[in-house]
Amino acid sequence: MSKSQTCTRCVMDTSDPNIVFNDEGICHHCLNYSKLRTETPKYNYDQFDTLVARMKKRGKKYPYDCVVGISGGTDSSYLLHQLKNAGLRVLAMHYDSGWNTEEAVHNVKVLIQKMELDLYTFKVDWEEFKAIQMAYLRSGVVDLDVPTDHALHGALYKSAVDKKAPFILTGHNMSTESIMPDTWVHDKLDSKNLMDIYKKHGDVVKLKTFPLQTLKTKFLNYNIRKIEMIFMLNYMPYNKAEAAAILQKEYSWEPVRVKHGESIWTRFYQCYILPTRFGIDKRKAHFSNLILSGVVTRDEALQELSKPIYLDDLENDKKVIFNRFGISEAEFNKLMNVTKRTQADFKTEKALKETYAKIRKMLPGLLKVSTRH
Repeated sequence: MSKSQTCTRCVMDTSDPNIVFNDEGICHHCLNYSKLRTETPKYNYDQFDTLVARMKKRGKKYPYDCVVGISGGTDSSYLLHQLKNAGLRVLAMHYDSGWNTEEAVHNVKVLIQKMELDLYTFKVDWEEFKAIQMAYLRSGVVDLDVPTDHALHGALYKSAVDKKAPFILTGHNMSTESIMPDTWVHDKLDSKNLMDIYKKHGDVVKLKTFPLQTLKTKFLNYNIRKIEMIFMLNYMPYNKAEAAAILQKEYSWEPVRVKHGESIWTRFYQCYILPTRFGIDKRKAHFSNLILSGVVTRDEALQELSKPIYLDDLENDKKVIFNRFGISEAEFNKLMNVTKRTQADFKTEKALKETYAKIRKMLPGLLKVSTRH
């Protein structure tokens, strides 16, 4: 058994089986982050105004300049605040998977009301979504949040098509989300993988409304409709703690206690299933991002990591989740002991995407057909 080791700069450790340390004990995640910050010209704060101007110019032909995904968390809420102040005609899009926390519902409501924005809510068909989530639980794979992220991406593009907006902006950003081990997640937009898992472990429910993002759909949205997705927080100074303070002061916004805690399911998955079944504490990746972006110190992060992942929500979350899934705790515990498998054990789009990447080198005008979240 290999010896446990923690990075001397951030708090990532050997719970990531592929982590690599240099002679100073600094992990490859830190080195990659530094490289992105110093060598990636597109993450340039000076480009914010240029991008806004481009969106306004192209948006003149449309009812809205952009669609902005809003979950109620800090990242997307602060992005909405900044874009409204920049004078963009924003359509706020909220993806309702059926798992919203009270904080998320409150935050979306106060932001929309005080900013006087139009809101498009995409509410997934619950029976379909439940069937997909249960299939993932039965499959034994690690990334149980693929259905959520896949549907969110689909909902964003559906709203852009239906409501006629040329740009999609999300709160995804390098400052808080650039570190995540590949062994902890899977390609969120791999529709072939999702459908293979569903066919082998799902119920008989037909997926009529689930916004499946096939390669054909993505090619149509990216290359024919030319809908652009931009991670705008990368183009402005962003300090998560300072952003939360501004939101609280101006909108009576309520902080979400854990990363992606706007969803009861995601909170339970990250704070209970991952550490209990897979030995993964995603807080290590999240805090490492905050350390490298200067929001917290390493000592502060270690102090937070010494605290329990769940505070007082675990038992209540269990009751809500078991009730909504229609299973008992005993049935859930059996699911937690099924044979572990990787997403690579199922069909994937990897080979097709590699072929497409080669074609893109010959035809550089083509856009990518995948996005990692």
